[in-house]
Amino acid sequence: MHPLDSRVRRKRFGTANPNHGERIYFSALADEVGMTSPLKKISPVSYFRQRLSTISGRLGKTALSPDQHIMNDKDKNKNKHGKLNELKKLRRQIVGRIQELRSTETECSRLRDQLEKNREAYNAAFKYARDPILWTDMQTELVVNCNEAAEFFFGRKREEMIGAVRAAFHPRGKAEYHPDRFGISENKTETTENPGRSGFEYEAEVKGRAGKIISVKISASGAEIGGIRIIQETFHNISRYRKSEHSLKKAMTFTESLMDAIPYLIFCKDGNGVYLNCNMAFSKFAGLDKQKIIGRTDREIFPREVETLFRQQEKDVVKKGRPKSGEEWILHPNGKKILLDTLRSVWHGPDGDIIGLLCVSRNITDSKQVEEAVKQADIINRRNIMEAFKKATKNLMVAQQQLKLKNIRLNDTLGEVEEANEKIMASIRYAKVIQTSLLPNLDGENIYLPDSFVIWMPKDVVGGDIFLKDSFGETEHSPSQSFILAVIDCTGHGVPGAFMTMIASSGLRRIIRDEGCCDPALILKQLNFVVKTSLRQDRKETLSNDGLDAAICFVSSPTPAKAKDGKKMVLKRSLTFAGAKLPLIYVHKGRVHVIKGDRQSIGYKKSDLGFGYTNHTVTIEKDMSFYMFSDGFIDQLGGKRDRRLGSALFKNLLRKNSQKPFEEQREILLGAFHKYKGNNEQQDDVTLLGFGFRS
Repeated sequence: MHPLDSRVRRKRFGTANPNHGERIYFSALADEVGMTSPLKKISPVSYFRQRLSTISGRLGKTALSPDQHIMNDKDKNKNKHGKLNELKKLRRQIVGRIQELRSTETECSRLRDQLEKNREAYNAAFKYARDPILWTDMQTELVVNCNEAAEFFFGRKREEMIGAVRAAFHPRGKAEYHPDRFGISENKTETTENPGRSGFEYEAEVKGRAGKIISVKISASGAEIGGIRIIQETFHNISRYRKSEHSLKKAMTFTESLMDAIPYLIFCKDGNGVYLNCNMAFSKFAGLDKQKIIGRTDREIFPREVETLFRQQEKDVVKKGRPKSGEEWILHPNGKKILLDTLRSVWHGPDGDIIGLLCVSRNITDSKQVEEAVKQADIINRRNIMEAFKKATKNLMVAQQQLKLKNIRLNDTLGEVEEANEKIMASIRYAKVIQTSLLPNLDGENIYLPDSFVIWMPKDVVGGDIFLKDSFGETEHSPSQSFILAVIDCTGHGVPGAFMTMIASSGLRRIIRDEGCCDPALILKQLNFVVKTSLRQDRKETLSNDGLDAAICFVSSPTPAKAKDGKKMVLKRSLTFAGAKLPLIYVHKGRVHVIKGDRQSIGYKKSDLGFGYTNHTVTIEKDMSFYMFSDGFIDQLGGKRDRRLGSALFKNLLRKNSQKPFEEQREILLGAFHKYKGNNEQQDDVTLLGFGFRS
């Protein structure tokens, strides 16, 4: 038969209504305290009166014997007065008893009302309790009642829970149910394992909503309702407390590990000087296990004088209420004297009360000894330094005397050097005059180059750059209109470069004037021969490895030629260029054209004596501008990043200004060069020659 069958309910509780068992239970309690059962509505006073009337009626109906009548007549007068007194006494007793019964009835009525209120309050508290509550039949271990919180907590409806096996609410294999903790004696009173207590608590795991496993703490108590022994269990969800407990244990473990990892002595005490905790370093220092230190005082661990010293220091810290650090010599339990540097701080609780002291100590005995040794060494060093200083002072005075003598000699030598330097500079300045006299006048006054400019800036007084101009068949009455221009960049700068320019200049003049050569490629080849033979570079034993780079242009005289329309005759010039590493740039109609020289320098040991240079011919058009230059302009360092000026910027300057007058171009290019150079030193000799034919 199913435990939820109505007949089973009627048999166990006397009614099909499960709540009727509660009324039976409270009715039984009322009987135990002397109250009239709520199911019987006869008051105690009425009941007593009925019983008295019944007894009196029975006495009145009893028949008397003849002897009894005779005795009654004889004693009637004798006992009349006594019976009257007894009757009055009995009456007073009856009246008092009736009053007591009325008071008892009133009290019972009050208790009955209070019991009804308590029962209603209990039912409401049971139904709306925040924690889940289950009633379990102790004999069948089936659930017989639950509250709304239990329905929500376990995720089941009341109809599903009533009649279910109590152990089914736990995970499989983890069912925890303790009906044996309660027993039923013959007089049906509750007994527990602990006399005097009506319940117990235990922790377990249950299956909550959606099968979730929840840790709970169960409060269980036994009771009897309608003759049925039940266990009432209240479930408290402790999952969050378990997580908090786990986090707290983890934090405490980390703190303990951190303290043990610190080599300093760390410990804490309460207000009475009792150790509450310490790290492994302190345990090792004290020579006791940590558990043996906790709960003890300094007197039980260290000698008495050490305990007195510690106690005094701790009192000062507590009195002042701020941390205090100090050094103190103590006698270790092993008999060794040790110097400790200890920092003591007051330990406050959450409410601001003083819990105890937090202390950190470090053994500075060795460092103190080292410090003393350093002090002694410092004293000795100071003494030695003073002695050395005295000796050094004496030696310095001697050295100063010797220095004065040397200064006198150096001043004499300096005068001689300045005189020699002046002679050398005079020679160099005169060499500049000689070098300058070799340069042509290309300032625009010459009739053959009306449109031109020259920038010649040696790095030193004299330089390694030179430019030349020479004409062919030129006489006073018949000047020639064909000429040669050359720009030469010799090895180095200063005096060495100037010597090389003398060799190059004399070689060019001999080739052009004496031999009458006007072919730029042939001029470069012959100049290569002149330089190598002059410096004896054609011999293996020579030490010279000098040379030069050059650019040579031959501009022919105007010759008649047909115009583009083929009808008119016009005069045209041509320009033939050959270069030894130096290029020629010309700008025409806003475009920059570069004619590169051959990758073969003039001179040097490794140059090919038989190398043939290449000629490049350009027909000169109106408004063309030509530029010949050494690498000093392009290689100048400067700008924001301190880099080379470079070919791109140089070409852009020429393109933008090629159609301006040449004198104006010269000023613009010089200004751009100096602006880019800034405060940097000039890197090399700078030579730039520009010319054109505007008319």
